[in-house]
Amino acid sequence: MTASDDMGMFRALSYGEKRRVNRLVAKGEAPPDPRMAAAAVELAEKCQRREREVPLHRGLAVVLIVVGITLGVVAAIQGDGPLVGAMALLVLSNVAQFAFNPMTRPKNMARSLEAARRVSAAGS
Repeated sequence: MTASDDMGMFRALSYGEKRRVNRLVAKGEAPPDPRMAAAAVELAEKCQRREREVPLHRGLAVVLIVVGITLGVVAAIQGDGPLVGAMALLVLSNVAQFAFNPMTRPKNMARSLEAARRVSAAGS
């Protein structure tokens, strides 16, 4: 498989369907639709191939959350409103990264991969 063919089923989904598949893989669940299950398999397999990056994703998100909170508190004490807003945005975006990125939860991703394979095989 070439890099362009790598995520064909996933790329064929609409934006909302991609978001739903991503969320289900992060939760460790499989979509009930066989087409979306095949896309979930592709997504989970891609994430597993990049498994050595998992500690980086988790660690970087946690470090940025801690740094953002610390700098936000310092900025609030100094009365710098725009910097407080920027740090709040940094913290919020990294909390979302930690919550919704399937790579931060490898056990859920593996569980979702197996479930999606079963749904995809049953639909074929």
